[in-house]
Amino acid sequence: MGIERVILSEKPEDLQKAVEWGRQQQQKILNEKSEYLADALMEKMTPIIMQNDDTAQEDR
Repeated sequence: MGIERVILSEKPEDLQKAVEWGRQQQQKILNEKSEYLADALMEKMTPIIMQNDDTAQEDR
């Protein structure tokens, strides 16, 4: 597994593009991680919510 290296231009507009690309990648990773955590939480919580809902209906 090799390390990917990029040679950046010294032009301000190219540097700005590189910074923007980095920010977009960071946001993409954070969004994917948030979605994964939300899905995992719902998977764990759904049986508990359903169980509590059934118990609440029995009390009526």
